[in-house]
Amino acid sequence: MDFEIVSLNNSDFINYIENNLNKKIIRVKSGKFADSETYIEPLDVSLKNKNVFVIQQFSFDNKSINDQIAEFLFFTDLIKKSGAKKIYAHLPYLPYSRQAKYFGSDILGPVNLLGKIFKAASINFVFSFELHEGAIKNIFEVPLVEISLIQFGVDFFNKNKGKLFADKDICFVSPDEGRANFIEKIAKMAGRDFAYVKKERKDKDKAVAKQLVGEVKNKNVIIIDDIIDTGNTAIGACDLLLDNGAKSVTGFFAHAVLSKDSVKKMDESGFEDIFITDAVLIGDKLKESKKIKQTSLAYVFVDYFKDKFL
Repeated sequence: MDFEIVSLNNSDFINYIENNLNKKIIRVKSGKFADSETYIEPLDVSLKNKNVFVIQQFSFDNKSINDQIAEFLFFTDLIKKSGAKKIYAHLPYLPYSRQAKYFGSDILGPVNLLGKIFKAASINFVFSFELHEGAIKNIFEVPLVEISLIQFGVDFFNKNKGKLFADKDICFVSPDEGRANFIEKIAKMAGRDFAYVKKERKDKDKAVAKQLVGEVKNKNVIIIDDIIDTGNTAIGACDLLLDNGAKSVTGFFAHAVLSKDSVKKMDESGFEDIFITDAVLIGDKLKESKKIKQTSLAYVFVDYFKDKFL
């Protein structure tokens, strides 16, 4: 396949992919005019009749997610108009993935419109790590491929058990019913116990842990979830587990949105340690964190790319 890899990012994630695929990644800069409109710098290579892979890491740090989506769309439009044959977008985290429906209704939500816009921007395929809801694939206008992190979770546990967390009486826990099947698969593959928390959503940014299903007394618990945003759900689940006799609670979260004062709250919580991935760019949010540590998903992308495209 005659292809190029391009990105608006310049991160360790991108550097790892470049080094391990032995393929120069074309990095392109974006910016804003004085009136706040976005511009993309011109490409200095030919993309004519090439398959182009666009890697875009989003951030919830200094720039609006909507501004970043606009940059990404203008970028793909530029790529198509530069002669690209097909555009494959790899988005480690898919924005609006929690909004399959408009809040509090059964009406198809913003992620459906996002797919239509991606299609209009000539994107042919989208790849993303661990979607919040698998059903999103059925309402997204562009073919959407979910790269599962189940094996990654099992591998991470096996490599680090006894080193990063206690290796005795382990129990994997889902902090809500929606992710229970996913976490149970990891628990079974790792040969460990499983439990989950039932929660009640009070409003769009607040969910309350109500009931534990399973046994965690005298166990070292690992809470796993796809997204950590405000931290309220995770902290509520942690408190509930400790109240039910858990010896320790460790957290593992794939997409680290970490909005507002979530890092401070997580550091002050009952969690012993918290692990996140680099699917989302987090800037210097962890600079003073005592509990949160980051691990990379870049090798997962490299393995997937080599298997499917090389």
